[in-house]
Amino acid sequence: MKSNERRSVESPTARERLTEFYAAFNHVVTDRSELDEMAALLTDDATWTDATTGDRADRTYVGIDAVLENVVATPGERSDHVQALPERFVDAGDTVVVEGAYVGTADGRNFDIAFAHVFDLRDGRIAGCTAYRDTAIENQVFDA
Repeated sequence: MKSNERRSVESPTARERLTEFYAAFNHVVTDRSELDEMAALLTDDATWTDATTGDRADRTYVGIDAVLENVVATPGERSDHVQALPERFVDAGDTVVVEGAYVGTADGRNFDIAFAHVFDLRDGRIAGCTAYRDTAIENQVFDA
């Protein structure tokens, strides 16, 4: 069988890219290493805004290092085990809403904290995210 040389090679869809992001997140918070895999998914000027806790200006992280430190490293340090489980993707082209939950254990207690992440992608990489989560449950888990 002869290959079709005129067929274009498709780049990953937004859903595939974000599935890679969650898999990398789960790998990093479990093994506490391999940040390069995640960094490759982000634009250099990526922003992550935690829209559910405090003043947004104080909770917006800009740049790969700031996002990795505050969005990936911190949850891994606050819990014994954590995984981000995406459950639903609503794809609108370069903007994708992901509904899911952070599940894991902290101080021997199980938790299941719902989240919604609104991602903006640019050239197949994550340029920004506005994150919402159930802070009432989060406070019960981490402030108890």
